[in-house]
Amino acid sequence: LFKVVSPRTKAIILNSPHNPTGKVFTRNEMELIAESIELAGPDCVVLSDEVYKYIVHAPPKEKARGESPLCRGHIHFASLPGMWDRTITISSAGKTFSATGWQVGWCIGPKRLIAPIHQLLPYIQFCASTVIQEALARSLIRADQPYEGFQSYYEYLKAKYTKKRDMLATALRETGFAVPDYDETPGGGFFIFARVGKEIADMIPKKYIMAENSAAPGGVVRQDWALCQWMAEKVGLLCIPSSPFFSPAKAEEGASDHFIRIAFCKNDETIEAAAAALQRMKASADAMARNGTVGASSK
Repeated sequence: LFKVVSPRTKAIILNSPHNPTGKVFTRNEMELIAESIELAGPDCVVLSDEVYKYIVHAPPKEKARGESPLCRGHIHFASLPGMWDRTITISSAGKTFSATGWQVGWCIGPKRLIAPIHQLLPYIQFCASTVIQEALARSLIRADQPYEGFQSYYEYLKAKYTKKRDMLATALRETGFAVPDYDETPGGGFFIFARVGKEIADMIPKKYIMAENSAAPGGVVRQDWALCQWMAEKVGLLCIPSSPFFSPAKAEEGASDHFIRIAFCKNDETIEAAAAALQRMKASADAMARNGTVGASSK
């Protein structure tokens, strides 16, 4: 980061918890980012995307100085020394209240940075629905109150997503994917960035891999895209290939080949159905291995 930030740098985008990996940046890491910004000069702005801050389902074991009182494990970048005046903090009602269709959120920052957003917004969205804005205002107040046996809605949200994460992670491990060990690795958001195991990769019909597809990065279907396409068409599971999250150069090098993104922001019945589909896929892989046909299928 210190090698690329310069006086020409006008903005840095920080996303914690991170999509798609789920990484939660530590205070030390954020302090290094803040230190690097000094190389950019006074006009560099930080866009701190914190839409998953209420879903830190695996906070660091040791509590960090300056953690958000409502989001165990989360550090607001703007709270670091000297960072308030150059940071726009972005939050989302859609992520926090499981209502992405609302398309409403908020940003916080110094007046000099927020005022231009007020001027620009009418030309992009005109305005968010008045009804949805009122619903959000009421929800924010109620979210601090006891909810479903928890001290607040935010505590309920964390517990709910932790359960769903564990359901999906167990199914993925049993199938042959590698997922983070959340007892050791902090995590947030509602995605699992899973590594594709060799047995899974061998199941992908050869006709999918390196096929031409204008929608794929570089117009060529690499392994991550091929796996997601095959699972959608033949297994009945919808996942997201990782290559669109990588730079084109890194994707073409194959850095994204072994990863896919799977969401667990689903009801329990959907996750259970996905787990059953993964088990059937694993049984099929085992049968192919016994018959010596792994990687040879073209259907």
